[in-house]
Amino acid sequence: MMIYPQTSSLPDWQSLQVLFTSATSYEERYRQLLLLGKKFPAMPEDYRQEQNEVSGCESRSWVYTEKNQLWCDSEARIIRGLMTILLSLVNHSDYQSIKSIDLIAKLEQLGLRHYISESRINGIQAIWQQLSALQTI
Repeated sequence: MMIYPQTSSLPDWQSLQVLFTSATSYEERYRQLLLLGKKFPAMPEDYRQEQNEVSGCESRSWVYTEKNQLWCDSEARIIRGLMTILLSLVNHSDYQSIKSIDLIAKLEQLGLRHYISESRINGIQAIWQQLSALQTI
């Protein structure tokens, strides 16, 4: 099973659901997403190598795995906020459970899907695909 060192200080899925569903407006949801991105723990600088960059993501983003530990990061705060959501979904899950997660449906549950641009959706899906592929290691 993969270990996610960045998740120790992140909210779990249930907390994220409460946070976003209690937001009364798009602006409040977007602000919460940006705050999550601001709090997202950075990956070690040594892991931000070209070979770890995610292709298909508009902003520079990285996914790195070593000895069953997975790290991810981005230069864009909004993507970092979305990474918080991704890691909350996969934390404490086995590979079969992770494979069955519908990322777009989860963003809909949080009331975020319609407010995130297509280019960001494409980027976070590229990150999701890379994370999912690493689960087989």
